[in-house]
Amino acid sequence: MKLIKTLALALALCQSTTYAADLFVNEQPRPFSLADKLEADATIGGYPIWAGEGKWRIVDIIRADSGGSAESIPMGTGRFFQTEGKNFVAAMEVKSNLRTGNGYWTGEPCKRDDMLFKSQKSGGREDNCVTINHITRYMSNPGGKSAELYAVLKEQNIELPPTVLLIQFTRNALSLRTLTFNLWVNPELAGFARESEAEWGRNPWHKVMAYKDPAKKQYIDALTAWALNFQTRMDDALKQKVDAFAGIPTWRVSVSKTSAPTQPPETSKITLD
Repeated sequence: MKLIKTLALALALCQSTTYAADLFVNEQPRPFSLADKLEADATIGGYPIWAGEGKWRIVDIIRADSGGSAESIPMGTGRFFQTEGKNFVAAMEVKSNLRTGNGYWTGEPCKRDDMLFKSQKSGGREDNCVTINHITRYMSNPGGKSAELYAVLKEQNIELPPTVLLIQFTRNALSLRTLTFNLWVNPELAGFARESEAEWGRNPWHKVMAYKDPAKKQYIDALTAWALNFQTRMDDALKQKVDAFAGIPTWRVSVSKTSAPTQPPETSKITLD
């Protein structure tokens, strides 16, 4: 059965009229299984996907049609996760257009002022925005493929942090071109205690409190520096340059070296490490 699936996947990729390692073949999700490894040269609609530490695993690949008053076009979404021993490290979601169209995207991704950080290099019809925010109740009520992932993580005794930090990159342009990255990172791996406060405004990672905590502020500053570097590559990524994110290190490079101990994974139907 594995051989058949492998041959089917290889055939589908060879038949693609666009990009050999793309998540979509003729604007449809390519075949995949939960926790498949993501290739280092993977793309989405021709746009490069940041490889990170080279340990992303696939959660889901989704196609949908855009809404709004502009021309409807097919959109692609790829969802990924990374674990390390018994620790949840991060998750990433990448969205892009799969075809261009007439019009432009509306919205103000950098509008809010209550986030941990934001930087807007351009706006209007040429959004280039990055934000950092804290998220509470992380994966508290998963559905679809996320629910399947949750079950696998529970099976292998990998706990999900109730509070994570979300780094969002948005790059929009004319002809309905768009590329967004959502990166959820686990601050516990930088040595921080688990924060279980479910109310966003009362959580210790809220801007008002986090900025008064020297350790948290230092961590936020390190993530900010990393995010600003990443943001400078979004223009090239929107131009579908394959090396747009070359040299972008892990977000963990500049943060505290203190991290939770790791353990070898237990045997499971799905091997994560």
